[in-house]
Amino acid sequence: MVEKLNQHEVPITVACRRLGTSRSTYYYQSKREDEHLKEAIMEITYRYPSFGYRRITAVLKRQGFEVNHKKVYRLYKELNLQKSVKRREYKKKTTYGQPPAAEHPNHVWSIDIIEDRTKESRRIRILNVIDVYSRYVFTPLVDSSITGEKAARCFEELILQYGTPKVIVRDDGSEFRSREFGKVVKKYRIEEVIIPPGEPFRNSYVEHFHSRSREKLLSVEVFESVEDARKKSGRMD
Repeated sequence: MVEKLNQHEVPITVACRRLGTSRSTYYYQSKREDEHLKEAIMEITYRYPSFGYRRITAVLKRQGFEVNHKKVYRLYKELNLQKSVKRREYKKKTTYGQPPAAEHPNHVWSIDIIEDRTKESRRIRILNVIDVYSRYVFTPLVDSSITGEKAARCFEELILQYGTPKVIVRDDGSEFRSREFGKVVKKYRIEEVIIPPGEPFRNSYVEHFHSRSREKLLSVEVFESVEDARKKSGRMD
């Protein structure tokens, strides 16, 4: 009963006085109960080595013990049972040079940015992402400025819609070196292959698409605005 009152934040001295019990008697009984409870905790831990103190508390309650998780945690620590869990940190894998051959959809994505101008010479930037295996060109991001944050947001939206690529091939542009873009790459555990400066031919699929885009779109259309470019860009197969 003293233990129940104490669980409701009633001081031990007050609880003993109310029940007409001396503190020495309470502590003696409490110690005996703790030893019994420790044995039960050890038995549960032996049977279920992966259980933490909260799951042990649940088992104890099913066994008829009147105990809360705070007391179980105290005894759990006294018994030196708390586990030190080390999370394995994912280290971003980056290589330079030749991209791997794509073996299936979502194996290798190629990503790059192309630029143009509106009728009034306002800059337009178009971020294209291509699935190398299927040659599928995802809906591009078209804007007057593409920051690392915008590139990261666009890239993650494509991942959520189409699935996660195993590898992305990109150049060393500031958008892709940004902290925001790096977070997305790390979050989804994507390997990066970076094309060295002056060797765009290594990112051949997206470069070929950009060549077609210049020939069939950028050299033909006159964009009134960024919004106009966004509408006309669409998706080129």
